Amino acid sequence: MSAESKARIFNIERFGTEDGPGIRTVIFLKGCGLKCLWCSNPESQNIKPEIVFLENACIACGKCVEVCPQKAVSLIAEYGYITDHSKCDFCRTCVENCLSNARNESGKLYTENELMEIVLKDASYYDESGGGVTFSGGEPLLQAEFIRSFSEKVKLRGYNTLVETCGYVSASNFRTGLSNVEYVYFDIKHMDPDIHKELTGQTNELILQNLRFLDEELVSEYSLRYPVIPQKNDTVDDLNRFFNFAVKLKRVKHVVLLPYHRLGATKYNGLGRPYLMGDTEPLTRADIVDLRDLGLSYELDVLIG
Repeated sequence: MSAESKARIFNIERFGTEDGPGIRTVIFLKGCGLKCLWCSNPESQNIKPEIVFLENACIACGKCVEVCPQKAVSLIAEYGYITDHSKCDFCRTCVENCLSNARNESGKLYTENELMEIVLKDASYYDESGGGVTFSGGEPLLQAEFIRSFSEKVKLRGYNTLVETCGYVSASNFRTGLSNVEYVYFDIKHMDPDIHKELTGQTNELILQNLRFLDEELVSEYSLRYPVIPQKNDTVDDLNRFFNFAVKLKRVKHVVLLPYHRLGATKYNGLGRPYLMGDTEPLTRADIVDLRDLGLSYELDVLIG
């Protein structure tokens, strides 16, 4: 793997404090094999680049309609500016001409050297806080070779690396991508394979296979995370089944419950897609605490994310 290998990335967050120890640079890689109904980063799912329209930033200048060579953008009085994504060929003309940055490219290619320049800007913060680099997504292990190579370079600089994964990748990608990583956050959406498919588009057999390998052979410890989604996987029976599975694993340091939120709902409109969770409200703090306490009864170290 050359130093100029590339990864497709849709966001880089500096000074992250919630995705691993210390102060971190969080790199969001594009592409995911799951299509979770509640996904807060829908722009991450397609591994190809996309144009995202931010309606709140639009000043209605009409420039996008004027310059689009494919006539993919139009103004409809009742709905505003509408993009026909079947016509868009990602020429980026609308992005380059948008006066208010309401149209953005999601999925830029970065070389390892370009990415390292960004990471090293915050080296002093990593030194002081014990931080490092987190690979998120999307599913970062779809770009496993890049993570393997870049993680090795980060480690040579003296900083730790962490991967957040749903586990839905080939066994080869899973092993390759985690070969130079110190810590893993592994997400479980549901224990029942059929319900898992209803919620994410895929069953969970491959996910559990990779999790067992992680637990037996890869990192020394990891965190197991469970997004708590109202009316989807939040019953006591759902959580009992999950905790009963988790307690049998060998190297789980923490179990983390991730409360559902609606922060990504507006992104769907910008991609021309419906938000399938509708007006679903998050659980109350008291409900989440009750589920946390249920996990504690299994003598697991359960946290609320």
